[in-house]
Amino acid sequence: MLKFIRESMQGIIAWTIIILLIIPFALWGINKYFDGGGPMVAATVNGEEISVQAYQQAYNNQRGRMREMLGAKYDPAIYDDIAKKQAIDDLVQREILFQNATDMGLRVSAESVVQTIQSFDEFKADGKFSNEIYTRTLQSQGESPFGFENRVQHSIMTQQLYSAVANTALVTDQAVDTALSLLEQKRNIQYLTLPMSNYQDPGVATDEAIQAYYDKHKENFMTPEKVSIEYVELNVANLATDKQPTDEELHQFYEERKSQFAVAEERRTRHILIAVDQGADAAKVEAARKKAEDIKARLDKGEKFEDLAKKYSDDPGSSKLGGDLGYFGRGFMEPAFEDAMFSMKVGEVSDPILTSFGFHIIKLEDIRAEKSKSFDEVKSDLIKDYQRGIAEREFFALSEKLTQMAYEVPDSLNDAAGAVNVPIKTTELFDRNGGNGIAKNPKVVAAAFSDDVLKEKYNSEPIELGENHVLVLRVKDHVDSQQQTLDQVKEKIKQQLIQDAAREKAKTAGEALVQRLQGGADLTAIAKETKLEWKTTEGLKRADRSIDGAIVSKAFKMTKPEQGKSTFDGTELANGDFAIIDVTKVESDTGQKTDAAQKLSLKRNLASMQGQTDFGNLLTIFKQNSKIQIKQDSL
Repeated sequence: MLKFIRESMQGIIAWTIIILLIIPFALWGINKYFDGGGPMVAATVNGEEISVQAYQQAYNNQRGRMREMLGAKYDPAIYDDIAKKQAIDDLVQREILFQNATDMGLRVSAESVVQTIQSFDEFKADGKFSNEIYTRTLQSQGESPFGFENRVQHSIMTQQLYSAVANTALVTDQAVDTALSLLEQKRNIQYLTLPMSNYQDPGVATDEAIQAYYDKHKENFMTPEKVSIEYVELNVANLATDKQPTDEELHQFYEERKSQFAVAEERRTRHILIAVDQGADAAKVEAARKKAEDIKARLDKGEKFEDLAKKYSDDPGSSKLGGDLGYFGRGFMEPAFEDAMFSMKVGEVSDPILTSFGFHIIKLEDIRAEKSKSFDEVKSDLIKDYQRGIAEREFFALSEKLTQMAYEVPDSLNDAAGAVNVPIKTTELFDRNGGNGIAKNPKVVAAAFSDDVLKEKYNSEPIELGENHVLVLRVKDHVDSQQQTLDQVKEKIKQQLIQDAAREKAKTAGEALVQRLQGGADLTAIAKETKLEWKTTEGLKRADRSIDGAIVSKAFKMTKPEQGKSTFDGTELANGDFAIIDVTKVESDTGQKTDAAQKLSLKRNLASMQGQTDFGNLLTIFKQNSKIQIKQDSL
């Protein structure tokens, strides 16, 4: 197709196309396509425009994420509108946050933007940033480097704003104790289960009832729509080469990748941590500092580091080991800790170092110097990497050919298969839940049932099944959904009617028994009457999975009973049974039995949750104070 266009853009055909392009501009004017209030603007936030291009890209990304997440269950009629709304809402929110971050004086340097982009794995080759991959990736997504870098800058600034709010939330010790009391609460309960099977009556499934149910729920009795596909698959694993490199090639290959075989310097340290809660006031910080300095003074006088670590360190993982953290290199600890550790000599003990966890006293025990593996040590790996590189280069070349031919000849895979010398494979019929073999993959199923492939009969876009593994598919056969006859589903409806009626009868009987118990009926009498047994569980906790989750959930929602009395209620279970629950006792943990490390962890989690809530509230205020216009005609 592209070749035809290139060859045909000559003479009378070329001039015809140019004239056809000129006519709209002559009739409506070029400003219609570019003015600020026209279709090129998707929304404005306080006068700042969000372009249709930015919206379209956000919409495509959101739709792609939803398709990948839902697989064959993705229905464009339902989810495309959701993706559109989510896309424009996200863009508006980003713009609001960026504007407010700017007003607050937050700034991001060009160096920070560059460093952030260069850290993205998708732009790297052999662990290093590749400008070629960066440019090619952006081009494939229809985005310019300027636009992407601008988005990264906005993202960093909004993250700074988020951190400034979310990371400064305060949680009191009383709030932690209250949360612990609820989380660790225990309840003593009794429960009696009315089986749905006791209430089954085949007589409810009359021919008239079956017919009525069928007529009312015909849409539920359809055979699933099915397709079979043909596809061309490229996998680097199938392109493995046995080409043996020469010693000269292999030595050059080794020199180019020598840094990959280097083992960075590692240091073995011990530490004593005097913990400081996030958000602690100046007095608590100073008290922790004083305690750390006192311990350092005792070390200076000759007391053993291991002994003091076991006695005073607040790090539960290392204190029992005398503070031993083992060997590790850079990138594992906070900068302040690492800077101190890598400036020390073996046997040296640091002054107290402050990090987000508190004050650390560090002792350097040993140093493993950086070293590099020799050529002979890695020769076998070099050969494999060399051969894999050849296969990968072949894969990329073939994948480009596959993509080009599948696009240029969209109504057949023959040319694409021939271009890459790979046979066309086929599958059996499968529905939107997937099938066997390649049809198990949600990406394949989603593509097979997409509008372009199913309705327009086009080849799919290349589908990435994994690293260096792609395929292009098209629909081979299509079987529409069909209405099942009453005879085909009669037995299924019969069982459904019996189950529904039994479930409702069990619920009605259970609710009646709950009312009697609440009115003072005897538990033993109820058990004798129903010929069932009360089961007892003491010390039930919220996370207990030894009994039905619905019973646990209901038990912890019920009112706390008065001393020596009971609280009764009931709940339906997923299998249709009905459980009657008797809560006899509630015990709350005041947090006194919880160790300091657990309390600290919970406090940080609560602070994180509170920080997210605070940021959400701030965003709501920002939105209320912003003038937002959505150009619905442009979406």
